Amino acid sequence: MIRLDHFVLNIDNDMQKLKELKERIEPLGFPFEPTWGKGTKGFKVANIWIGLHYLEMVWLKNKDGGGWKADWAEKYTKGHRGIIAIYLMTDRLDEIREELNSRGIPVSEPERVSFRWFFGLFKKTMPWRSIFTAPIPGTDLQICYGELDSPDVMEKMKAYMVPNAIDNGIEGVKEATVKGNFSEEAWAYIQRLFPKAELTGTCLTYDMGTTRLSFESGEKPGLRVELKAETTDKKYSGNSFEIENLKVYIT
Repeated sequence: MIRLDHFVLNIDNDMQKLKELKERIEPLGFPFEPTWGKGTKGFKVANIWIGLHYLEMVWLKNKDGGGWKADWAEKYTKGHRGIIAIYLMTDRLDEIREELNSRGIPVSEPERVSFRWFFGLFKKTMPWRSIFTAPIPGTDLQICYGELDSPDVMEKMKAYMVPNAIDNGIEGVKEATVKGNFSEEAWAYIQRLFPKAELTGTCLTYDMGTTRLSFESGEKPGLRVELKAETTDKKYSGNSFEIENLKVYIT
């Protein structure tokens, strides 16, 4: 099993912008509490929950990031804003890492996210392991994989997935599409990442069953990501919102 899980974005340390985002997206069916995410003295996270999927929006309070992923903190400090990672959830992390290595994909050792909080007195370790592939050439975007320690973890985590758009019938992200003017090197790398993906013209689609991840190569400069969120409440259908270079459509 592999599925879309979450999307990591670097955003400005600007609470006023987050308040304006809250005012903009809540009428679209996305309840949002900017201050409810995890954080330390060095970084803070705000989550927009869409069923089991979410946007993880990160800003730094100081240069070292206070426990945030070191290379992402460095890119943030140098000015990176927008999406930096797409997370896929799996139940066979070690096998996937071996497969990536066999195809010549640089990938990290499995690791756990941990950070100190409450003046450094307590250490929080997340109940999952992650691996990180090298960024797609010409971009800062990384494809990451995570595996929960046990199926029970998800049931316990659901209590923290609030407020959640699922309460308004917005059930999750069905498809993520990455758009960019990809070089030949980048396109070859993406195909090595997802050798079972189907190529149609300039679009490569990796169908995971419940979710899909697509890449579209075009002439427009810059990297953009579009998410299609499904809803059972038609009053929300057709709406959309943007955060940096990521756009969410409701279908």
